[in-house]
Amino acid sequence: MTAIILGLWIISACASIQDKEKELSAPELLQKGIKDTKRGYLVEATSAFQQVLEDYPDSEERVKALLLLARTYYSNEEYEEAKFHFQKFTELYPAHRQTDRAYFYKVMSDYKMIDLAQRDQTHTQEALEGFEQLITQFPKSQYLNDARIKKKECETILAKNIFEIGKFYFRTGSYQPAITRLKNLVKEYPNQKFQGEAVFLIAESYYHEQNFSEALNSYKQFLKKYPRSPFTLQARKRLKALRRNRLYDR
Repeated sequence: MTAIILGLWIISACASIQDKEKELSAPELLQKGIKDTKRGYLVEATSAFQQVLEDYPDSEERVKALLLLARTYYSNEEYEEAKFHFQKFTELYPAHRQTDRAYFYKVMSDYKMIDLAQRDQTHTQEALEGFEQLITQFPKSQYLNDARIKKKECETILAKNIFEIGKFYFRTGSYQPAITRLKNLVKEYPNQKFQGEAVFLIAESYYHEQNFSEALNSYKQFLKKYPRSPFTLQARKRLKALRRNRLYDR
């Protein structure tokens, strides 16, 4: 009987707390969420900000609550939720003075979800496109420099991903897929430090496929552009053998 009474008392107390929260005004809920955020109570904070949006949709606090809700999800590493709410803010308030901030953190949500070990780099691609759009749309934003830095990082990640896939195809003897991937890398990301190796592997792929004419041209291109590469000696030997045996005429 005592346990039943205690249980009823706990339920009653919880209901009383919920009733009190429901009675809070929009400004009070907003302040509660801010205080909870500072204290590290992020679940409680998101609940307070969400309640402002649900119970006071026409209040002045709605704008700030939506941005704070998104930021709280971001702080709690719930990046999909954060991205959704930042996106919602940019759509609802495109001319707001904090829109560039919302846009930046929306893109950063994708950036935070990048997994270097995964072959699928969707988040990297979306982050890259997002940073490019931010740079274009908000040329005076305080986040402009960060966006440029992160954009270059995304380009490097995507380039490395293509490079590793190309090398995998090369190692397994799948030379046509290797050529396709590596040529795409050379075209789309021309300033990466592993460009020289990529061009050399293209030549090697043609050589192993016995497409000696293309191999000859590729080795020439490689030696002209990368005369001091670690692969230079090997490329010269290949080129010398092709010319000596006139394989490229066959």
